[in-house]
Amino acid sequence: MKPFILNRLLFYFLIGTLIFNCSLDEEPNQGGSTNSAVVSFTQQNFSVLADVETITIPLKLDPKAFNNGFVTIELSGEATYGTDYTTIPAASNGKIVIEQLANTQITNLTISKVNMNFNSEKTLNLKLKDPTTGFSIGTLNTAIVTFKMADQITNTLNFNGVASSISEGSNEGLTIELKATSSLTNGGSAHVKLQYPEGKVYGTNFYTVPAAIMNEIALNFNQNSQSTSFKIIPMDDNWALDDYNVVFEIITAGNMVIGENKVYTATILDNDHTTETINTIAQLRSKFNQHQGDWYMATDYFIEGVITSNGNTLDNKTVYIQDATGGILIRFMMPNIFSLGDKIRLNLVNGSGITINNQKGIDQVSISGYAKYAENVIVQAEVITIPQLLSGDFEGKRVKIENVHFVNADNVRTFLGSHTIKRDNDVAVVATHESAAFSNTVLPQGTLSVTGIVGDWGRVMPQKYSHDITN
Repeated sequence: MKPFILNRLLFYFLIGTLIFNCSLDEEPNQGGSTNSAVVSFTQQNFSVLADVETITIPLKLDPKAFNNGFVTIELSGEATYGTDYTTIPAASNGKIVIEQLANTQITNLTISKVNMNFNSEKTLNLKLKDPTTGFSIGTLNTAIVTFKMADQITNTLNFNGVASSISEGSNEGLTIELKATSSLTNGGSAHVKLQYPEGKVYGTNFYTVPAAIMNEIALNFNQNSQSTSFKIIPMDDNWALDDYNVVFEIITAGNMVIGENKVYTATILDNDHTTETINTIAQLRSKFNQHQGDWYMATDYFIEGVITSNGNTLDNKTVYIQDATGGILIRFMMPNIFSLGDKIRLNLVNGSGITINNQKGIDQVSISGYAKYAENVIVQAEVITIPQLLSGDFEGKRVKIENVHFVNADNVRTFLGSHTIKRDNDVAVVATHESAAFSNTVLPQGTLSVTGIVGDWGRVMPQKYSHDITN
Protein backbone atom coordinates (compact mmCIF):
# COMPACT_ATOMS: atom_id res chain seq x y z
CA MET A 1 0.00 0.00 0.00
CA LYS A 2 2.72 2.50 0.78
CA PRO A 3 4.38 2.44 -2.67
CA PHE A 4 0.97 2.96 -4.25
CA ILE A 5 0.21 6.04 -2.13
CA LEU A 6 3.66 7.48 -2.78
CA ASN A 7 3.23 7.13 -6.52
CA ARG A 8 -0.15 8.90 -6.44
CA LEU A 9 1.29 11.84 -4.47
CA LEU A 10 4.17 12.15 -6.93
CA PHE A 11 1.67 12.20 -9.85
CA TYR A 12 -0.42 15.02 -8.34
CA PHE A 13 2.68 17.09 -7.64
CA LEU A 14 3.88 16.84 -11.24
CA ILE A 15 0.44 17.78 -12.65
CA GLY A 16 0.20 20.82 -10.36
CA THR A 17 3.65 22.04 -11.26
CA LEU A 18 2.86 21.76 -15.00
CA ILE A 19 -0.38 23.71 -14.66
CA PHE A 20 1.29 26.48 -12.66
CA ASN A 21 4.11 26.90 -15.19
CA CYS A 22 1.70 27.10 -18.12
CA SER A 23 -0.30 29.75 -16.34
CA LEU A 24 2.77 31.97 -15.82
CA ASP A 25 3.79 31.75 -19.53
CA GLU A 26 0.41 32.81 -20.93
CA GLU A 27 -0.51 35.69 -18.60
CA PRO A 28 1.36 38.67 -20.38
CA ASN A 29 -0.32 38.10 -23.86
CA GLN A 30 -3.92 38.38 -22.75
CA GLY A 31 -5.12 41.52 -24.60
CA GLY A 32 -7.52 43.57 -22.50
CA SER A 33 -6.43 41.93 -19.27
CA THR A 34 -5.43 43.99 -16.30
CA ASN A 35 -1.78 43.80 -17.40
CA SER A 36 -2.23 45.21 -21.02
CA ALA A 37 -1.06 48.75 -21.96
CA VAL A 38 -4.09 51.03 -22.43
CA VAL A 39 -3.62 53.47 -25.35
CA SER A 40 -5.57 56.75 -25.37
CA PHE A 41 -5.35 60.38 -26.43
CA THR A 42 -4.24 62.88 -23.84
CA GLN A 43 -7.10 65.26 -24.71
CA GLN A 44 -10.15 65.49 -26.94
CA ASN A 45 -9.47 68.67 -28.94
CA PHE A 46 -6.42 70.11 -30.64
CA SER A 47 -6.16 73.39 -32.60
CA VAL A 48 -3.69 74.29 -35.33
CA LEU A 49 -3.50 78.07 -35.57
CA ALA A 50 -3.08 79.81 -38.92
CA ASP A 51 0.61 80.57 -38.40
CA VAL A 52 1.50 77.12 -36.98
CA GLU A 53 2.94 74.55 -39.38
CA THR A 54 3.24 71.43 -37.19
CA ILE A 55 1.44 69.95 -34.21
CA THR A 56 2.25 66.87 -32.13
CA ILE A 57 -0.57 64.61 -30.96
CA PRO A 58 0.62 62.48 -28.00
CA LEU A 59 -0.70 58.95 -27.32
CA LYS A 60 -0.51 57.90 -23.68
CA LEU A 61 0.18 54.29 -22.60
CA ASP A 62 -0.97 53.34 -19.11
CA PRO A 63 0.73 51.29 -17.82
CA LYS A 64 3.92 51.03 -19.86
CA ALA A 65 3.94 48.33 -22.48
CA PHE A 66 5.60 45.00 -21.64
CA ASN A 67 6.30 44.32 -25.30
CA ASN A 68 6.33 46.05 -28.70
CA GLY A 69 3.09 46.40 -30.64
CA PHE A 70 0.95 48.56 -32.89
CA VAL A 71 -2.21 50.64 -32.80
CA THR A 72 -4.11 52.09 -35.77
CA ILE A 73 -5.45 55.66 -36.08
CA GLU A 74 -8.32 56.08 -38.51
CA LEU A 75 -8.55 59.48 -40.28
CA SER A 76 -11.74 61.30 -41.33
CA GLY A 77 -13.17 64.82 -41.52
CA GLU A 78 -13.11 67.86 -43.81
CA ALA A 79 -9.34 68.24 -44.07
CA THR A 80 -7.78 66.34 -46.98
CA TYR A 81 -4.65 64.26 -46.53
CA GLY A 82 -1.86 65.36 -48.88
CA THR A 83 -3.64 68.60 -49.79
CA ASP A 84 -4.21 70.14 -46.40
CA TYR A 85 -1.86 68.11 -44.22
CA THR A 86 0.54 65.15 -43.96
CA THR A 87 1.57 62.98 -41.00
CA ILE A 88 4.53 61.18 -39.50
CA PRO A 89 4.12 58.24 -39.61
CA ALA A 90 2.53 58.49 -43.05
CA ALA A 91 -1.05 57.42 -43.67
CA SER A 92 -2.23 54.82 -46.13
CA ASN A 93 -5.85 54.49 -47.18
CA GLY A 94 -6.95 56.82 -44.43
CA LYS A 95 -5.14 54.94 -41.66
CA ILE A 96 -1.92 55.42 -39.72
CA VAL A 97 -0.21 52.47 -38.01
CA ILE A 98 1.83 53.64 -35.04
CA GLU A 99 4.37 51.39 -33.37
CA GLN A 100 4.19 51.14 -29.58
CA LEU A 101 7.52 50.32 -27.96
CA ALA A 102 7.95 48.36 -24.77
CA ASN A 103 8.71 50.31 -21.63
CA THR A 104 7.44 53.62 -23.12
CA GLN A 105 4.50 55.64 -21.88
CA ILE A 106 4.13 58.32 -24.64
CA THR A 107 4.09 57.88 -28.42
CA ASN A 108 3.69 60.89 -30.73
CA LEU A 109 1.84 61.48 -34.00
CA THR A 110 3.11 64.51 -35.94
CA ILE A 111 0.75 66.45 -38.21
CA SER A 112 2.19 69.03 -40.63
CA LYS A 113 0.19 71.49 -42.71
CA VAL A 114 0.59 71.51 -46.49
CA ASN A 115 -1.85 74.40 -46.99
CA MET A 116 -0.90 77.43 -44.93
CA ASN A 117 -3.88 79.52 -46.05
CA PHE A 118 -7.13 77.88 -45.08
CA ASN A 119 -10.05 79.89 -46.46
CA SER A 120 -12.33 78.24 -43.95
CA GLU A 121 -11.97 76.24 -40.77
CA LYS A 122 -11.48 72.49 -41.31
CA THR A 123 -11.43 69.52 -38.95
CA LEU A 124 -9.54 66.21 -38.86
CA ASN A 125 -11.03 63.36 -36.84
CA LEU A 126 -8.73 60.76 -35.24
CA LYS A 127 -9.93 57.40 -33.91
CA LEU A 128 -7.84 54.72 -32.17
CA LYS A 129 -8.54 51.12 -33.16
CA ASP A 130 -7.07 47.66 -33.81
CA PRO A 131 -4.49 47.30 -30.99
CA THR A 132 -2.17 44.30 -31.21
CA THR A 133 -1.63 41.79 -28.43
CA GLY A 134 -0.61 43.37 -25.16
CA PHE A 135 -2.44 46.65 -25.89
CA SER A 136 -5.98 47.88 -25.50
CA ILE A 137 -7.89 51.09 -26.38
CA GLY A 138 -8.82 53.46 -23.59
CA THR A 139 -11.94 55.53 -23.08
CA LEU A 140 -10.49 58.66 -24.74
CA ASN A 141 -10.19 56.95 -28.09
CA THR A 142 -11.08 59.88 -30.39
CA ALA A 143 -9.67 63.35 -30.93
CA ILE A 144 -10.51 66.30 -33.15
CA VAL A 145 -7.83 68.45 -34.78
CA THR A 146 -9.13 71.85 -35.98
CA PHE A 147 -7.18 73.77 -38.61
CA LYS A 148 -7.89 77.46 -38.01
CA MET A 149 -8.13 79.81 -40.99
CA ALA A 150 -6.01 82.92 -41.15
CA ASP A 151 -7.50 86.09 -39.74
CA GLN A 152 -9.05 87.91 -42.65
CA ILE A 153 -7.49 91.33 -43.06
CA THR A 154 -10.16 93.44 -44.74
CA ASN A 155 -8.77 95.91 -47.25
CA THR A 156 -11.10 98.87 -47.05
CA LEU A 157 -11.35 101.64 -49.63
CA ASN A 158 -12.21 105.20 -48.61
CA PHE A 159 -11.84 108.71 -49.91
CA ASN A 160 -8.83 110.44 -48.39
CA GLY A 161 -10.91 113.30 -47.00
CA VAL A 162 -14.55 114.30 -47.14
CA ALA A 163 -14.71 117.68 -48.88
CA SER A 164 -12.76 120.50 -50.50
CA SER A 165 -13.35 123.37 -52.88
CA ILE A 166 -11.91 124.87 -56.03
CA SER A 167 -12.61 128.04 -57.96
CA GLU A 168 -13.79 128.12 -61.55
CA GLY A 169 -10.99 128.55 -64.03
CA SER A 170 -8.39 126.71 -61.92
CA ASN A 171 -6.67 124.88 -64.74
CA GLU A 172 -4.70 122.57 -62.46
CA GLY A 173 -7.94 121.11 -61.12
CA LEU A 174 -8.68 119.51 -57.78
CA THR A 175 -7.11 116.11 -57.08
CA ILE A 176 -9.31 113.69 -55.15
CA GLU A 177 -7.60 110.61 -53.69
CA LEU A 178 -8.99 107.18 -52.88
CA LYS A 179 -6.92 105.17 -50.41
CA ALA A 180 -6.98 101.52 -49.33
CA THR A 181 -5.98 100.35 -45.87
CA SER A 182 -3.23 98.16 -47.35
CA SER A 183 -1.37 97.78 -50.62
CA LEU A 184 -2.90 95.82 -53.47
CA THR A 185 -0.36 93.24 -54.58
CA ASN A 186 -2.06 92.57 -57.89
CA GLY A 187 -3.59 96.00 -58.38
CA GLY A 188 -7.30 96.64 -58.39
CA SER A 189 -10.16 98.76 -59.64
CA ALA A 190 -12.98 100.95 -58.40
CA HIS A 191 -15.87 102.96 -59.79
CA VAL A 192 -17.00 106.38 -58.60
CA LYS A 193 -20.43 107.82 -59.35
CA LEU A 194 -20.90 111.57 -59.60
CA GLN A 195 -23.94 113.74 -58.99
CA TYR A 196 -24.37 117.43 -59.70
CA PRO A 197 -27.21 119.97 -59.68
CA GLU A 198 -29.80 120.20 -62.38
CA GLY A 199 -28.76 122.80 -64.92
CA LYS A 200 -25.07 121.97 -64.67
CA VAL A 201 -23.62 120.08 -67.61
CA TYR A 202 -20.64 117.73 -67.54
CA GLY A 203 -18.15 118.96 -70.13
CA THR A 204 -19.59 122.48 -70.08
CA ASN A 205 -19.37 123.50 -66.43
CA PHE A 206 -16.72 120.98 -65.37
CA TYR A 207 -15.04 117.75 -66.40
CA THR A 208 -12.94 115.02 -64.80
CA VAL A 209 -9.70 113.19 -65.58
CA PRO A 210 -10.22 110.31 -66.22
CA ALA A 211 -13.40 111.21 -68.05
CA ALA A 212 -16.75 110.09 -66.69
CA ILE A 213 -18.93 107.82 -68.81
CA MET A 214 -22.62 107.79 -67.93
CA ASN A 215 -21.70 109.76 -64.79
CA GLU A 216 -19.24 107.09 -63.61
CA ILE A 217 -15.46 107.26 -63.38
CA ALA A 218 -13.47 104.02 -63.75
CA LEU A 219 -10.26 103.98 -61.70
CA ASN A 220 -7.38 101.51 -61.53
CA PHE A 221 -4.80 100.72 -58.85
CA ASN A 222 -1.27 99.84 -59.95
CA GLN A 223 0.36 96.71 -58.57
CA ASN A 224 1.53 97.14 -54.97
CA SER A 225 -0.13 100.55 -54.79
CA GLN A 226 -2.36 101.70 -51.98
CA SER A 227 -4.09 104.67 -53.62
CA THR A 228 -5.42 106.13 -56.83
CA SER A 229 -6.88 109.50 -57.72
CA PHE A 230 -8.79 111.56 -60.24
CA LYS A 231 -9.21 115.26 -60.94
CA ILE A 232 -12.20 117.55 -61.25
CA ILE A 233 -11.55 120.62 -63.36
CA PRO A 234 -14.17 123.39 -63.28
CA MET A 235 -14.47 125.45 -66.42
CA ASP A 236 -14.62 129.22 -66.44
CA ASP A 237 -18.13 129.47 -67.82
CA ASN A 238 -18.59 133.22 -67.29
CA TRP A 239 -21.91 132.57 -65.57
CA ALA A 240 -22.39 134.60 -62.40
CA LEU A 241 -24.25 132.00 -60.40
CA ASP A 242 -24.13 130.44 -56.95
CA ASP A 243 -21.45 128.00 -55.85
CA TYR A 244 -22.46 124.39 -56.39
CA ASN A 245 -21.45 120.91 -55.25
CA VAL A 246 -20.35 117.89 -57.23
CA VAL A 247 -20.76 114.78 -55.08
CA PHE A 248 -18.67 111.66 -55.69
CA GLU A 249 -19.54 108.23 -54.26
CA ILE A 250 -17.56 104.99 -54.38
CA ILE A 251 -19.96 102.38 -55.79
CA THR A 252 -17.61 99.45 -56.54
CA ALA A 253 -14.23 98.56 -55.04
CA GLY A 254 -13.17 95.33 -56.76
CA ASN A 255 -11.92 92.87 -54.14
CA MET A 256 -11.86 95.59 -51.49
CA VAL A 257 -14.61 96.59 -49.10
CA ILE A 258 -16.17 100.04 -49.44
CA GLY A 259 -15.51 101.94 -46.23
CA GLU A 260 -17.63 104.41 -44.32
CA ASN A 261 -15.98 107.42 -45.96
CA LYS A 262 -17.38 106.62 -49.39
CA VAL A 263 -18.71 110.09 -50.27
CA TYR A 264 -16.66 113.15 -51.22
CA THR A 265 -18.04 116.62 -51.93
CA ALA A 266 -16.23 119.04 -54.22
CA THR A 267 -17.56 122.60 -54.02
CA ILE A 268 -17.12 124.65 -57.18
CA LEU A 269 -16.69 128.29 -56.24
CA ASP A 270 -18.10 130.72 -58.78
CA ASN A 271 -15.51 133.33 -59.79
CA ASP A 272 -17.84 135.48 -61.87
CA HIS A 273 -19.29 137.59 -59.09
CA THR A 274 -17.69 140.93 -58.39
CA THR A 275 -17.47 143.29 -55.48
CA GLU A 276 -16.79 146.18 -57.83
CA THR A 277 -19.28 149.01 -58.26
CA ILE A 278 -21.90 148.38 -60.95
CA ASN A 279 -22.77 151.56 -62.83
CA THR A 280 -26.14 152.16 -64.44
CA ILE A 281 -26.41 152.85 -68.13
CA ALA A 282 -27.84 156.26 -67.30
CA GLN A 283 -24.62 156.98 -65.38
CA LEU A 284 -22.58 155.77 -68.34
CA ARG A 285 -24.48 158.00 -70.77
CA SER A 286 -23.95 160.97 -68.48
CA LYS A 287 -20.18 160.59 -68.86
CA PHE A 288 -20.51 161.84 -72.43
CA ASN A 289 -21.49 165.22 -70.97
CA GLN A 290 -18.11 165.38 -69.26
CA HIS A 291 -16.17 165.18 -72.52
CA GLN A 292 -16.04 166.84 -75.90
CA GLY A 293 -15.51 164.41 -78.72
CA ASP A 294 -14.25 160.87 -78.19
CA TRP A 295 -12.99 159.89 -74.77
CA TYR A 296 -11.14 156.92 -73.22
CA MET A 297 -12.17 154.61 -70.35
CA ALA A 298 -8.86 154.25 -68.50
CA THR A 299 -10.09 152.30 -65.45
CA ASP A 300 -12.46 149.47 -64.66
CA TYR A 301 -16.05 150.44 -65.31
CA PHE A 302 -18.73 147.80 -64.90
CA ILE A 303 -22.26 147.83 -66.25
CA GLU A 304 -25.01 145.22 -66.24
CA GLY A 305 -27.93 144.84 -68.58
CA VAL A 306 -29.85 142.71 -71.06
CA ILE A 307 -28.93 142.34 -74.72
CA THR A 308 -31.85 143.73 -76.73
CA SER A 309 -30.39 143.39 -80.24
CA ASN A 310 -30.70 140.36 -82.50
CA GLY A 311 -28.62 141.08 -85.58
CA ASN A 312 -30.23 144.25 -86.92
CA THR A 313 -27.19 146.33 -86.01
CA LEU A 314 -24.38 148.24 -87.65
CA ASP A 315 -22.17 145.14 -87.90
CA ASN A 316 -21.50 141.79 -86.19
CA LYS A 317 -19.45 143.46 -83.45
CA THR A 318 -22.29 145.70 -82.31
CA VAL A 319 -24.96 145.07 -79.67
CA TYR A 320 -27.42 147.12 -77.66
CA ILE A 321 -27.66 146.64 -73.92
CA GLN A 322 -30.36 148.00 -71.62
CA ASP A 323 -31.02 148.20 -67.90
CA ALA A 324 -33.79 149.84 -65.91
CA THR A 325 -32.31 153.30 -66.52
CA GLY A 326 -31.57 153.28 -70.23
CA GLY A 327 -29.84 151.63 -73.17
CA ILE A 328 -26.68 152.13 -75.19
CA LEU A 329 -24.72 150.77 -78.15
CA ILE A 330 -21.66 148.64 -77.37
CA ARG A 331 -19.13 147.74 -80.07
CA PHE A 332 -16.68 144.93 -79.29
CA MET A 333 -13.19 144.41 -80.62
CA MET A 334 -14.23 140.90 -81.70
CA PRO A 335 -17.48 139.56 -83.21
CA ASN A 336 -20.38 139.48 -80.78
CA ILE A 337 -20.96 136.23 -78.85
CA PHE A 338 -24.15 137.23 -77.03
CA SER A 339 -27.76 136.47 -77.87
CA LEU A 340 -31.00 138.35 -77.55
CA GLY A 341 -32.13 138.15 -73.91
CA ASP A 342 -28.73 137.49 -72.34
CA LYS A 343 -28.34 139.34 -69.05
CA ILE A 344 -24.64 140.14 -68.72
CA ARG A 345 -22.02 142.21 -66.95
CA LEU A 346 -19.30 143.99 -68.93
CA ASN A 347 -16.12 145.79 -67.99
CA LEU A 348 -15.71 148.76 -70.33
CA VAL A 349 -12.08 149.46 -69.36
CA ASN A 350 -9.95 150.49 -72.36
CA GLY A 351 -13.08 151.24 -74.37
CA SER A 352 -13.76 154.60 -76.01
CA GLY A 353 -16.81 156.80 -75.78
CA ILE A 354 -17.74 157.81 -79.33
CA THR A 355 -20.66 158.91 -81.46
CA ILE A 356 -21.66 156.29 -84.06
CA ASN A 357 -24.37 157.10 -86.62
CA ASN A 358 -25.44 160.04 -84.49
CA GLN A 359 -25.84 157.98 -81.31
CA LYS A 360 -23.75 157.53 -78.19
CA GLY A 361 -21.79 154.30 -77.90
CA ILE A 362 -18.75 152.63 -76.35
CA ASP A 363 -16.29 151.28 -78.92
CA GLN A 364 -13.39 148.78 -78.66
CA VAL A 365 -14.83 146.91 -75.68
CA SER A 366 -13.19 143.60 -74.72
CA ILE A 367 -15.48 140.60 -74.40
CA SER A 368 -13.09 138.87 -72.01
CA GLY A 369 -14.04 139.15 -68.38
CA TYR A 370 -17.75 139.28 -69.00
CA ALA A 371 -20.21 137.45 -66.76
CA LYS A 372 -23.63 136.09 -67.66
CA TYR A 373 -26.52 136.01 -65.20
CA ALA A 374 -29.39 134.64 -67.28
CA GLU A 375 -30.68 133.90 -70.77
CA ASN A 376 -33.91 134.68 -72.61
CA VAL A 377 -34.71 137.66 -70.43
CA ILE A 378 -37.51 139.72 -71.95
CA VAL A 379 -37.18 143.49 -71.92
CA GLN A 380 -40.60 145.04 -72.26
CA ALA A 381 -40.68 147.83 -74.79
CA GLU A 382 -41.86 151.21 -73.58
CA VAL A 383 -44.88 152.41 -75.53
CA ILE A 384 -44.21 155.92 -76.85
CA THR A 385 -45.51 158.32 -79.48
CA ILE A 386 -43.65 159.44 -82.57
CA PRO A 387 -43.00 162.90 -81.09
CA GLN A 388 -41.46 161.23 -78.04
CA LEU A 389 -39.28 159.15 -80.33
CA LEU A 390 -38.04 162.26 -82.11
CA SER A 391 -37.16 163.93 -78.80
CA GLY A 392 -33.97 161.88 -78.49
CA ASP A 393 -34.75 160.88 -74.92
CA PHE A 394 -35.10 157.18 -75.79
CA GLU A 395 -31.82 156.65 -77.61
CA GLY A 396 -30.54 153.09 -77.18
CA LYS A 397 -33.80 151.85 -75.61
CA ARG A 398 -36.39 149.37 -76.78
CA VAL A 399 -39.66 151.17 -77.63
CA LYS A 400 -43.04 150.43 -79.20
CA ILE A 401 -45.06 152.74 -81.43
CA GLU A 402 -48.67 151.73 -81.98
CA ASN A 403 -51.23 152.37 -84.73
CA VAL A 404 -48.82 153.19 -87.53
CA HIS A 405 -48.50 152.06 -91.15
CA PHE A 406 -45.69 151.81 -93.67
CA VAL A 407 -46.17 154.61 -96.14
CA ASN A 408 -44.53 152.81 -99.06
CA ALA A 409 -45.78 149.26 -98.42
CA ASP A 410 -46.79 147.91 -101.83
CA ASN A 411 -46.40 144.12 -101.47
CA VAL A 412 -43.03 144.44 -103.23
CA ARG A 413 -40.71 146.51 -101.07
CA THR A 414 -38.91 144.67 -98.27
CA PHE A 415 -37.65 145.77 -94.86
CA LEU A 416 -34.07 146.25 -96.10
CA GLY A 417 -33.12 149.91 -95.86
CA SER A 418 -35.09 152.78 -94.34
CA HIS A 419 -38.87 153.07 -94.52
CA THR A 420 -41.28 155.71 -93.23
CA ILE A 421 -44.04 154.91 -90.79
CA LYS A 422 -46.88 157.33 -90.13
CA ARG A 423 -49.53 157.96 -87.53
CA ASP A 424 -51.85 160.82 -88.22
CA ASN A 425 -49.47 163.60 -89.27
CA ASP A 426 -46.45 162.24 -87.38
CA VAL A 427 -43.77 160.30 -89.23
CA ALA A 428 -40.72 158.29 -88.19
CA VAL A 429 -38.24 155.97 -89.89
CA VAL A 430 -37.76 152.21 -89.48
CA ALA A 431 -34.22 151.06 -90.38
CA THR A 432 -33.20 147.49 -91.28
CA HIS A 433 -29.63 146.36 -91.96
CA GLU A 434 -28.87 143.54 -94.35
CA SER A 435 -27.74 141.43 -91.39
CA ALA A 436 -31.30 141.28 -90.03
CA ALA A 437 -32.98 137.90 -90.53
CA PHE A 438 -36.13 139.58 -91.90
CA SER A 439 -34.39 142.07 -94.22
CA ASN A 440 -35.94 140.43 -97.29
CA THR A 441 -39.43 140.20 -95.79
CA VAL A 442 -42.05 142.25 -97.66
CA LEU A 443 -43.34 145.29 -95.79
CA PRO A 444 -46.80 144.58 -94.37
CA GLN A 445 -49.74 146.79 -95.22
CA GLY A 446 -52.32 148.20 -92.90
CA THR A 447 -52.24 149.52 -89.35
CA LEU A 448 -49.81 147.83 -87.02
CA SER A 449 -47.36 148.31 -84.15
CA VAL A 450 -43.61 148.56 -84.60
CA THR A 451 -41.20 147.70 -81.79
CA GLY A 452 -37.47 148.24 -81.94
CA ILE A 453 -34.36 149.90 -80.56
CA VAL A 454 -33.94 153.61 -81.03
CA GLY A 455 -30.64 153.43 -82.88
CA ASP A 456 -28.92 154.88 -85.95
CA TRP A 457 -29.92 158.54 -86.43
CA GLY A 458 -32.85 158.08 -84.06
CA ARG A 459 -34.52 155.48 -86.22
CA VAL A 460 -36.51 152.49 -84.91
CA MET A 461 -34.61 149.23 -85.51
CA PRO A 462 -36.77 146.07 -85.10
CA GLN A 463 -34.82 142.98 -84.04
CA LYS A 464 -37.11 139.97 -84.32
CA TYR A 465 -39.96 140.14 -86.83
CA SER A 466 -42.42 137.89 -84.97
CA HIS A 467 -42.03 139.95 -81.80
CA ASP A 468 -41.59 143.43 -83.19
CA ILE A 469 -44.04 143.73 -86.09
CA THR A 470 -47.52 143.04 -84.73
CA ASN A 471 -51.08 143.90 -85.66
